[in-house]
Amino acid sequence: MGKKSVLVLFVLVCAIFSGCSKKKSTSPTSGGITGEDTWTVIGYFDGNNNLDYMLNGSSYTIADVQEMEAVGSTDKMKIIVALGAMKTGGNVRYYYVEKKSGELPDSISSRVLVNLGTKDMSDQRTLQDFLSYVKSNYPAKHYILIIDDHGSGWRGACVDDQNGSGRIMSVTNMKNAIASTLGKVDLLVFHACLMAQVEVAYEFKDCADYLLGSEFTLPMESILGSAEWLDTLRKNPSIAPVELSRRIVQAVYNAAQRKGKRTHFAAIDLKKVGILGANIGHFGNHLVTESGDHWGEVKDAWGRTHFTDYDDPAFVDLREFANNIRNTSIAPNLANNIIIRAYADTIIANINDAVVMTMTNVAGLTRGGLTIHFPSNLEQFDSTNYCQLSFRATNWHAFLSQFIRQTGTGGGGGGGGNNQVVISGIVFWPGHALANTVAFLDTSHSDEIYGILPTPVNPSTGAYQISFSLSGTLEAFIEAWQDANGNNIMDYGDGIGFYDANGNAAWDDMLRLDPGTVINNANITLMEIGPGFQFTSARNIDSRFFFIK
Repeated sequence: MGKKSVLVLFVLVCAIFSGCSKKKSTSPTSGGITGEDTWTVIGYFDGNNNLDYMLNGSSYTIADVQEMEAVGSTDKMKIIVALGAMKTGGNVRYYYVEKKSGELPDSISSRVLVNLGTKDMSDQRTLQDFLSYVKSNYPAKHYILIIDDHGSGWRGACVDDQNGSGRIMSVTNMKNAIASTLGKVDLLVFHACLMAQVEVAYEFKDCADYLLGSEFTLPMESILGSAEWLDTLRKNPSIAPVELSRRIVQAVYNAAQRKGKRTHFAAIDLKKVGILGANIGHFGNHLVTESGDHWGEVKDAWGRTHFTDYDDPAFVDLREFANNIRNTSIAPNLANNIIIRAYADTIIANINDAVVMTMTNVAGLTRGGLTIHFPSNLEQFDSTNYCQLSFRATNWHAFLSQFIRQTGTGGGGGGGGNNQVVISGIVFWPGHALANTVAFLDTSHSDEIYGILPTPVNPSTGAYQISFSLSGTLEAFIEAWQDANGNNIMDYGDGIGFYDANGNAAWDDMLRLDPGTVINNANITLMEIGPGFQFTSARNIDSRFFFIK
C-alpha cells in the first residue's frame, strides 16, 4: 500500500534473530483448528498513520480488512487481524474476520475479540503480544503473517504516528517477535514498500519458509488481492505453501492491473537465501580484490542497473547488477575476469533458484525479485545500523565502503576548497513563525523523501546555508520542513516546501551538484500539511518515510 510516509529518523534502525518450530495450543478455550489442512491467516494492520485518512479522508487500512471480509474465516481457515487506527484514538483491536459485505467506509462488522486501548504498533511488544494471543487461541498447521503498513527495506516497517516514538519497527524486532511466539511461519507477506530485498530475506530465513514483498514503493490503494487468494485458500486448504505463494503474487499483480497501479511483487524461498548470501559475500570480496584499475566498470554496471521513480535510490536489483558485471559492453575487463564472471553467474543462478515467482506490470523492466542495498555515496550509507543486520556476515558492507571510496562519490566529509558546495537562501511561511525549521537535501528519486545534511533555519530571518565538501556528483532536491508541534514527525499543521529552481511551481527540481557548486537565493516557501495534502506534480506528500541522518 502506498507506504509512502513521513517519519523523521535521525538514526535508522536494523537487525538480529533466532528460529524455532511450530507448536499447537491445547487450550480447551482455544478457537483454533487442528489437522493437516488448517491455516491461520494473521494480519498486523498498522493504520496509526496517514494510511488512516488518505482515502479521501477515509482509511486505506480499514478498507484492507473489508477486502478480507469478502471471504471471511472458515472451519479450516481462520483470519485474525490486529488493527490500529488513528480514527479510534490509536486503539488496537483484534478481530475475528467474518464474511461481510455492504459496509460503509471506515466500518468493520467482524467480531471484536480484544480491545487493547492505545498501543504503539511500531513497538515489537505489540506485535509479539498479538502473535502470542493468536498462537494460544487459533493454532493451526500453517501460518501466514501479513505486515500491512509502510515499509523501507532493511530499515524495517510499521510506523505509529499516534502512539509511537517516531521510529520504525526494525526487521530485527519483527524477527524476534515471530521467533519468540510462532517460532516459524509458512508465509511472511509484506504489504509494504521495498521489502523484497536480500537483506530482509536473509534476516527472516530462519523464521519463515517464504517471504513475499515488493522491490518498489507501493501505492496506498490496496493491491494485496486478498479476496482472490483467500478464496483460493478457502476452496483448497490442502494447497502447498509454495503454490499459495505463487497465487498471492499473481493476485497482487491482478489487483494492480484492475486498479491501474504499477507494481512489482515476488515470492522468495528462504531456504535458498543462505547460499545466496554466502556467494554475495564472495562476489563482493572478489570485486574488491580483482577490480584494480577498473572500478569505473563497477560504477558503470551500477549506473546501468535500472532505476525508476518507484525505487529506493540506494537499492538496486541484484540480478540485473550481476548481469551488467558480466556484460562485455559494460564491463569488458571484469566480464572477462574468470573469477568475477563465475561469481556473477553464481549469483544469478542463486537468485533464479530462490525466487519462486516475480512479476511486474512496468514495461521494460526485468526484475530478478530481490534488491540489495547499494548506496553510491556516504550520505546514503548508514553503515552503523546496516552493520547490525545478520547480513553483516556476508561482508557486503566492506564492499560498499570500498565502492564508495574508489568511485569518488564519497561526499559529505573532508576536503574543502574547490570541493566545497554552498547552498543558501531564505525560507518563507507567511503568517507563521519559523521555529523548529530545517533546510536539507533530499536525494530520493522517488515520491519518498530521504533527507541529508539537515541545517537549522534562522527563526528570525528565515535564512539558511547548507555547506559541505563533495568529491563526486550528488543529485538532490533542496527542501525545508517546519516541525510545527515539535514532535519530530511530519504531520498535520507542519510546513513543507521545495526550491522551485525551474519556476514551474511543480516539485520536480532535482539538481545535479558537483564539487564547487554554489547556489544562492535558493528560496523556499512552505505550505501547510492538511488532510489529503499533496503537490500536483511529480512528487507528493502522501509519503511516510522521511529520513534525515
